[in-house]
Amino acid sequence: MKYVIGNWKSNQNLTESLIWIDGIHALKPKFPADIAIILCLPFTDIAAFNHKIADLNIPIITGAQDVSHLAPGKHTGEITANMLGELVSYCIVGHSERRRDFNETSQMVAEKAKLLLENSITPIVCLDLPYLDEQIKELFQNNIDVSRCFFVYEPIAAIGTGHPLDPVEANHTTNQIGFLLDNVAPVLYGGSVTADNVKSFVDQSRIDGVLVGTDSLEPTLFAGIINSLI
Repeated sequence: MKYVIGNWKSNQNLTESLIWIDGIHALKPKFPADIAIILCLPFTDIAAFNHKIADLNIPIITGAQDVSHLAPGKHTGEITANMLGELVSYCIVGHSERRRDFNETSQMVAEKAKLLLENSITPIVCLDLPYLDEQIKELFQNNIDVSRCFFVYEPIAAIGTGHPLDPVEANHTTNQIGFLLDNVAPVLYGGSVTADNVKSFVDQSRIDGVLVGTDSLEPTLFAGIINSLI
């Protein structure tokens, strides 16, 4: 199985997300049976998005973009894994933007992953070389079953720049990640993925899919990525 994961980040309000679904439905991408399509949405969009894709029978799996590292309790404004458990199957944790903008640590990411797994949500753990070993070590130290997680190699220099990493170079690092994980979990690549280059990444021996940012926001571009993998 290969995976295409879209990450809308802080874009698309509820109305815009429903318009996006209409756009995808009109384009009728083929959604290959051997490729899982996951879309990680803002919290405010998830419930209505779930209802509409079910009504239109669109095979997209919903995910969240973050979760609190805290358990349910007196934490005003926090969105806990328990809250997300009825809404999503996947959740991104440790994205480089959250490390940069919110000072998230590898320990916090491990705590989030643990809570997600306790609520039957698959963590999508983002990694880059500066903290790759540290993050994986932190997961093992917290007794997290990494075989129940996804991992994404997302080099900061490639995110949103229009300059993706060379696929062979990316495969070298994803192979390293797989080795550290005893090759028990999917490892994806993220960073300026487009319809023109997606196949060159997915065809690599140790890249199990892609995390798509900018091009997941436009239905035509996202459908193009899906269709490129047929």
